Amino acid sequence: MGLLFEIYIKNDNNMKYIDLKSKIKTSYFTPLDIIQAGFAYSSLSISRWVKQQLIRKIKKGLYVFSDMEKTLDIKELASLVVEPSYLSLESALWMAGLIPEVVFGTTCITTKSPINYRTYLGSITYRHLSPGLFFGYLSVASKNKSYYLAEPEKALLDYLYLTSSIDNRDAVLELRIDPDNFNHLNQNKIDQYLTVFDNKRISHIIAQMRKIYARD
Repeated sequence: MGLLFEIYIKNDNNMKYIDLKSKIKTSYFTPLDIIQAGFAYSSLSISRWVKQQLIRKIKKGLYVFSDMEKTLDIKELASLVVEPSYLSLESALWMAGLIPEVVFGTTCITTKSPINYRTYLGSITYRHLSPGLFFGYLSVASKNKSYYLAEPEKALLDYLYLTSSIDNRDAVLELRIDPDNFNHLNQNKIDQYLTVFDNKRISHIIAQMRKIYARD
């Protein structure tokens, strides 16, 4: 498969922008999409289209048609930039109504090395978890493509696990977790996931949260 991406065509008439755009129905594409559409991949054409602002380069091997870039949601884009990955941490906690602050930037989990990307839609931060902790997410249908989103219970545990400074009651209170939404979480699922994390600190913090946010 790697050899296909190394094809360079001097006569780039083999791949015309208007023809490619008529074949690729999504707002984004990769070299493999070009080949599967029946064209010979031309790096010369790609470079020229980027300079002409017909397409936007997101990263090496990932491009967006400029006249369609606003149709792509950053959650969809995040799932394309790094694979495998799923939305979690602050982004998923805010989406679930567990934290009040609007999150600037998109936060994701991946089994790959941690990395930050700055895109035209905003910044995307990827935090690393081992493959054994890469679970607890659902596929969400979206306009252009589906993406993976952590279950609220898993997003909370991911955040606690990766934020070692949360280790006491005061740190828990500073999170400003919404009590009602915390109590709506599936506590049995949290307990099941805690056995997989096997981490005394986050187990203790969850116990603290249950005391703090216990219903009267």
